Order: sequence, then C-alpha cells, then structure tokens
Amino acid sequence: MRRVLKYIKEFGSVTTLHGISHIVSGNRHPAEIYLWVAVTVVAAVTSLYLIVDNWQRYNANPTVLSLDKNFRSWRVPFPAATVCLFDRVNRTAATALINRLWGVKPKDKKFPYYMRFVQSVGNMTYDNLEEFEEFQYDSELYTVNLPALARMVQINLTYSSYIFNPLYKYMKFEETITEMGICYTYNGVLTDYISLSKNVKTALTKDVDPPYCNFLNSLCYARIEDLPGMMRYYIHSPFEIPDLSSQFYIVQPSRERDTSFRFLQTVPSPDLRDLLPRQRNCRFMDEPKKDMSSPVYSYNLCRMNCRKRLAFTKCGCAPYFYLAKKDIPVCTVKGLACLVPHRELITKLILPDGSPYPCPCTLPCKDIEYYVDKDVERDWSYPVPCNIRFRWAIEVYAKTRVRREIIFGLEDLLVSFGGTAAFFLGFSVITFVEIIYFFTLRLYWFLRSHKNEDTKVVQKKLNGPKVKVNPHNNEEPKVIKKRLNRPTIKVNQW
Repeated sequence: MRRVLKYIKEFGSVTTLHGISHIVSGNRHPAEIYLWVAVTVVAAVTSLYLIVDNWQRYNANPTVLSLDKNFRSWRVPFPAATVCLFDRVNRTAATALINRLWGVKPKDKKFPYYMRFVQSVGNMTYDNLEEFEEFQYDSELYTVNLPALARMVQINLTYSSYIFNPLYKYMKFEETITEMGICYTYNGVLTDYISLSKNVKTALTKDVDPPYCNFLNSLCYARIEDLPGMMRYYIHSPFEIPDLSSQFYIVQPSRERDTSFRFLQTVPSPDLRDLLPRQRNCRFMDEPKKDMSSPVYSYNLCRMNCRKRLAFTKCGCAPYFYLAKKDIPVCTVKGLACLVPHRELITKLILPDGSPYPCPCTLPCKDIEYYVDKDVERDWSYPVPCNIRFRWAIEVYAKTRVRREIIFGLEDLLVSFGGTAAFFLGFSVITFVEIIYFFTLRLYWFLRSHKNEDTKVVQKKLNGPKVKVNPHNNEEPKVIKKRLNRPTIKVNQW
C-alpha cells in the first residue's frame, strides 16, 4: 500500500490534469484536500455528462434538412410507370397448361374448375384471396408451383412507347412482382431485383441512372399506347415500386389519359454515407435490411417485407408475389385461404386496437415524390381508331428541393469532446497519452524496479556474514545478575 500511494503521488505531481496535484501534495491541510477533491469530482462529473449528451446527439440526430435553390443545374429523375392489367391470363396458354398438368380438355366437366383455379392464380392479389377457399381442400393442388404457373399463363404485354429523348428509345417494360400481382415497369431501376424471372439479380452491381430532365427541357414526357386491355398504372419514383397504398390511374378501352406531375426532390450530401443508417434516419438503395429478401432497399419494399412477415405469423406462409426466402415458404391454396380473415390487418398494417403494426421502415436518402398537377381523360371517337393510351409528363419544374446534410459530424464530435474535457479538467491529447503511459509502461518499470530491489535485499540477508558464537555467552547473564545484586555502598556526607 505504501508503494501504491507513492506511485499515485508521483502521477499526481506530474500530470497535466487540473486539481490532481493539489490533492496529492504533501503540504496541504486536510480541509484543502477535501475542497480540491470535491471541485475535481464536480468538474469530472459535469464534463462526463456533457460528453455523453454530445455522443447521444451524434448518434440520434446529426443531420439536418436544408433547402436548395439552384434549380437551373438540377437533374430531375423522370418518373417511372408500372402497368398492371386487370385480366392477366392468356386463355389459350391456360387451356394448354390445364391439359398438360391434369389431362383435362375444354369439353370435360372439370375444365371450368381448373380454369377458375388458373385464373385465380394468374390474377392473384389481396382482393381475390377468397376465391381460393373453393380449392383449399383439394390436396391435388397443394403441390402446384403457383409462381411458375402464374408466369406461364401471363398475357403478352404489347405496346408502343415514345419518350422525350431519343437516347432512351431502347427502354421497355420489364416484369415486376408487386402486391398487385405480376406487373410491368417502364423506367424502373429496381426491376432487375424484384422479378419472378430466373435471371433476377441477387446483388446490387452498380447504380443504374434513369432518364433525367432539366429545367431547360421544354417538355419531359413519355407516352404508351396500343395496350392489350383495361389496366391501371402507377406513376412513381424510378428508385421505388408501387404497393397497396400507392395511388393509381385507370385506363379503359377507347380512352386515353394525360397526367402531368409536380415533384419534391430530396438529395443527400456526399459525406452522408459516413454515418450509420440509424444516425441519418435514411437508407441508400444498396443498404437493405438484414431480414429483407431483396438486395436493394426502398420504403415500399420494406413495407412489403413487414406484410410478408405478418402473413407468415398468421398462416405460416406468404403469397407468391413476395420474393421467396428460405425461412418463409410460399403459400399453397390452403395457406391463401387462411389469409382471408387477416387480409385487412396485413394490407393496412393496423392492429385491432387501432395502433399501427410495428414496421420500422426509414425513407430513402435519395428520393423524389410526384404530385398530380393535371389529369385529363379523353374518349376516342370516329374516325380515330380505338386505342388504349396514357401519357405522363413533367411540365412545371420546382425551384426548391430538400438537401439532407450533416450538421454534427465526427469532426464536430471530437471537437466537442476535446473542448469540454479541456474546459473542465484541462484534458488534452498529451494528457491522454500521459495516462496510458503511467498505467502501462511506467507502471511496468516501477513494479519491476521494486521487485529487483526486494530481491537484492533478500539475497543480501541470505548471503550475509556468519555470526561467531561466544562459548562464554551462557555465563554472561550470571555475571550481570551478580553485579546488579551487589550491596549498596553508603557514602559519608562529611
């Protein structure tokens, strides 16, 4: 303990931490020592409190949304369109498939039964789940590969497309799996990752840029015509896909629809990637959550993942229009019939008590929202030939956009730590090195030097000169006792 106190006193006498030297000084009154101990403890606690507060701020809210006004140089992503036909089943392909799988021909009595089944599978959404209640006890249908069957009977999407820039004339509709069934997306970046096709990509290779519009463009538009039947279409960000809550527009035969949009764009600063997703409260497209099936992230994909897991919780499976995952099997007809009473809960993600179902999805860091500016419908009339056509465009450009930036980054955090510690305790980088040095290297040599010193003392005692024994030592006590017991001599006063 004496050596421990000695070492602490040595550390306190040379350290640059304020207040410690007054505590270990030997020429202080106890009252002074108590005073300096109290002041130092208060300063240390206050400093620690402020450091923890800054750390929590850095973890919870280090970003800020600012407004950007330099609209002349912006590149605005052209909106994507997703088309979902109301009747997606090709009757000829369905008839051939029924004959191949079950050996049933159109004249057989069971043909209407199997045709209803094939149509229900091909047009499956949450709206027609009750149709599978008819087939839930037919064990022969349990082994049918529903995703493969749906793709084999899909109608061939025919169309003609026109876009504002001839450089993008190569673009076409790509198959996309959504909660509305098998649909087709034009100008979508995510279509290569959310499809039932065998060639679907399982990893994000590189960022694919969609067509961009600019303030200097007089008109930014696309037109789709010669469609095969009645359908609904969704206009959305090219970095997103529609889900059950997305707004849609219906186009009927012999009609056309013309829609123009305004937009609100959100762009990230380049250094935003230095933060974790939980710090910036947003995710980039190449940062999917661990429990997601897709290798890309979007807000609607995250919501679809919540619905998928909720369906698995209720019935032990999920519909085939969700991407397959090993731990969540695809529903058979029995599983689809099981989902009917839970349909409202799954689609709305609202619990029976009115509270929202826990679905922690954050917005994308790079996002754009489109809002309807004009929506016009027209009928085709003679002598113009009948057609099904729709057009969407950006005619009015926003002059303000949102920019997500870092307001309290790692450099600011280090500065706040250093300023707080220096203000209350005089702490610096040299002090930090000093503490490490004193309690590692310096402590090691201190202990080693005292160990060597103790070893030398022990060896000296063990190797010291031998003491000669006097043979008359036993007689000496007797002589001393005899002298002590001598008679007292009286001295004459005179």
